Amino acid sequence: MRHYDGPAFFRKDQDSLNKQVNKKHEKRRKPLIEKRSKTNIPFLNNQDARSAVNLEQPKAIDKRTILRSAAMANDRSEDQNEAVKAAPTVQPDSAPETNYSPASEEPSISEDHGSSAEIKMSMSSSVAPVQMAHSQIDISSERQFESRQMTPQKPTTTALGPSENSTAMGYQFPSVDLLKPPVKLDADSQSEWLKDQVQSLDSALNAFGVDAKVVDWTVGPTVTQFQIELGRGVKVNKITNLTDDLKLQLAAKDIRIEAPIPGKSTVGIEVPNFKSRPVMLSEVLNSAAFKESQSPLTIALGVDLFGQPRVYDLRKMPHGLIAGATGSGKSVFINSLLISILYKATPRQVRLLLIDPKTVELAPYNELPHLLAPVISDPKSASAALKWVTNEMDERYEKLAAAGVRNIEQFNKKAETSGHAADYLPYIVVVIDELADLMMVASSEVQDYIVRITQKARAAGIHLIIATQRPSVDVVTGLIKNNIPTRVAFMVSSQIDSRTILDHSGAERLLGRGDMLFLGNGASTPIRLQGSYVDGEIDEITEFIRSESQPHYEFDPDSLKKRVEQIDEQDELLPDVLEYLADEDTISTSKLQRVFSIGYNHAATIIDQLESQNYVSEARGSKPREVYFTQTDLKKIHDEQP
Repeated sequence: MRHYDGPAFFRKDQDSLNKQVNKKHEKRRKPLIEKRSKTNIPFLNNQDARSAVNLEQPKAIDKRTILRSAAMANDRSEDQNEAVKAAPTVQPDSAPETNYSPASEEPSISEDHGSSAEIKMSMSSSVAPVQMAHSQIDISSERQFESRQMTPQKPTTTALGPSENSTAMGYQFPSVDLLKPPVKLDADSQSEWLKDQVQSLDSALNAFGVDAKVVDWTVGPTVTQFQIELGRGVKVNKITNLTDDLKLQLAAKDIRIEAPIPGKSTVGIEVPNFKSRPVMLSEVLNSAAFKESQSPLTIALGVDLFGQPRVYDLRKMPHGLIAGATGSGKSVFINSLLISILYKATPRQVRLLLIDPKTVELAPYNELPHLLAPVISDPKSASAALKWVTNEMDERYEKLAAAGVRNIEQFNKKAETSGHAADYLPYIVVVIDELADLMMVASSEVQDYIVRITQKARAAGIHLIIATQRPSVDVVTGLIKNNIPTRVAFMVSSQIDSRTILDHSGAERLLGRGDMLFLGNGASTPIRLQGSYVDGEIDEITEFIRSESQPHYEFDPDSLKKRVEQIDEQDELLPDVLEYLADEDTISTSKLQRVFSIGYNHAATIIDQLESQNYVSEARGSKPREVYFTQTDLKKIHDEQP
């Protein structure tokens, strides 16, 4: 009696076939973003590292390189050598000789009109590039590249910070004159108002039976902070419980009490000024703090209560959450952030990825050379772009690990010192203007990508800035908030929203129009700032930058979106099925079950996908379906794959 060993998909001889199918499947399926090979980083090769420039002995290396280049040129161009030999002797007064003094640290080249060239080098500490005319020594492009790699180059600097060699000659930063000048107010009327407020505060505290008095004050652009010194035995909550009463006595729009002021033995009462002063962006960009900062990611925050301009480094942030009600100043703050980067960094140093679901706020930044892609407004395209960023982050970490460094700063320094400036990795700043719109369309995908970026993208040089006007827990989830240490809170409607953003109250008492609380990375309490203002001059600045350079996009959001949708909708076995189908005349659901060891529902789904793409015929009752897919179609699909 013949033994029955069960259905076809349980037979032991099917295991080898399954392994072969899986191997073919893994080879053919490619990820959304192709991984760049480690060989693209020349300084990661040990041989290249050993042949790199030795700064202690530049003379011998450069001389051998130039003599070897000259010898190769003489061997390669025999006719040219004969022409040089046959040339008449030129007198010194008719042929100028290139001579350099030893103090100039430049090579001195004197030509002997014979069969070879004598090269004399005079150099003490640094190596300078040697420029030769085409009529002297013909060096091939490969040798020219090698001689350039042997020559260390020091990066030049501009007024706003360091710049790269590739952009120092061709890129120019916009002038600060394009921004509006700072606004000044009348000091006499402000001093009279201050005296009245001090008297009103002292009389109000005495009327409520609180032993306290005003001892000092600081005038900011929007609010003035009065410092109250409490008497012995007076509790702090006696002041904090009088918030509404003091607001009534001072006839103020709203007041905020900081009890106590960090680092001082006084309580601060912040009262809106009689006349508020807008803080123009030029006031911060012209400050010494911004000009002296060497980081290309330096951004302008605004002016504090002491009238001092405040700047911040995005590398220390490293990710930021901006929240506030409509009209509180979020979009203006994002514009100030972007304009600050444009005034500080070249396209070689910083690349931007802007996601604007509103489609109008970030439109002026289209076609800038700093952009990785056009400004994205479609939520599905934004999700695909965030997936691209996560893949780029993984690729960068592979490069950092292969180079033996821990962050992007060490990687770029190693690339420059080894003479491979082409491997320089720019910083990437991702700005999402309205997170709530993205979370409504694709909340799970967007949240996963944002969490991955905020968890580990700092060392790879990728920074994320998120803005939202609805700081509820379904938009700003716990996973997102825990990985974003820097928070910026504008005016919100309730104390609950303030605690959602800052984990502190106080944002509900802000005045709007740029009045904000900034909680830096590692800070325990937020500081109050008046954000810098920029609006009408954005078009002039962006137009100037567009005239400097053309954009070079890394990807197209629409095509990336289509590729992601195709990969998500495509069955993982479909590539193997197509390869099997190319050699068949008929196909059926049961045949797919037997060949690929899958269930009926899975096989029926694949048959429906093949029918929708017109690869097989319609159902013909109990007869198998005809196959229209051929080897030619399979070759087309393989050629179209990236």
